[in-house]
Amino acid sequence: MKVFILAGQSNMQGHAALRTLEYLIYNEETAAEYQQWKDRDGRWTERRDVWIWTTDGQRSGNLKPGFGANEIKLGPELGFGWVIGQRVEQQVLLIKTCWGGRSVRRDFLPPSAEMPSEEVLQQELENARKRNPDATMEEIKGRYGKAYRDMIAQVGDVLGHLKEHFPGYNEERGYELAGFVFFQGWNDMVDGQQRDEKYVNYTQRLATLIKDVRNDLKTPKLPVIVGELGASQRGDFQAAQEAATKLPEFEGNVAFVKTREFWDAEVEQLVDDNTWQGPDWVKFYNVGSERGYHYLGSAKIYCQMGRAFGEAMVDLLGQ
Repeated sequence: MKVFILAGQSNMQGHAALRTLEYLIYNEETAAEYQQWKDRDGRWTERRDVWIWTTDGQRSGNLKPGFGANEIKLGPELGFGWVIGQRVEQQVLLIKTCWGGRSVRRDFLPPSAEMPSEEVLQQELENARKRNPDATMEEIKGRYGKAYRDMIAQVGDVLGHLKEHFPGYNEERGYELAGFVFFQGWNDMVDGQQRDEKYVNYTQRLATLIKDVRNDLKTPKLPVIVGELGASQRGDFQAAQEAATKLPEFEGNVAFVKTREFWDAEVEQLVDDNTWQGPDWVKFYNVGSERGYHYLGSAKIYCQMGRAFGEAMVDLLGQ
């Protein structure tokens, strides 16, 4: 069985309402591309050759729409799983381990990266004690890397209880960690300190994260996909993301996938015009369900991004 880890923050969780996928399925212009996700009786299609486990509610089962941030949303796992399922002969397992509002500077800080200075930590403690007089330095330090540690722990827990989550798992044939997809960035991008330094330390931290994940999962050449934060205009942050994937040691087994290409300017205009609040609200609700930082809650955008991640992963696997 081929195991792929999908990690990051809210856009890896996925915030596209399922109704926006249904619109694509039943719209003549897009039906051919998306109708595989519904059967003739209107039920969601399930891929039995692709299993999925997600930290959001700790749900698991065959891949189908509804494994986003909750059961009525989807994320990039849908497009990714479809591509991988079509191109990989073995059973596939996707492990989603992601949370909203997380940064690499703090939450996903990898263990080999430098901690902030004692001066910075002390200032954080003083700020924390304004809200909670009993806050401790141990608590402040514990925030750093917590999401990273939780990610590694959850992957280990799922792999250690595969038969419980997926009774059809063949223990004799076993599994192989086949790929890692990291899709994150908003909290780091809007961090003023990092913006002022043009995100040079983000590049270093992200590169270290890739190395530490490979080390902690004991897969030194694990193929890695980094998804561009495309829910904003390209700038210094996106360049910093891409730079982390270009180290010579990553050649051939780390890829950067641009997602800005999938942005939907027409849906963005509906948001800017507040169409969703007016008499023509259905025009927006057919195609979107969220603000821009969640890719407008568009199933079309999320599916396209997921497929791009999948195609890039297939390329790495081929290499």
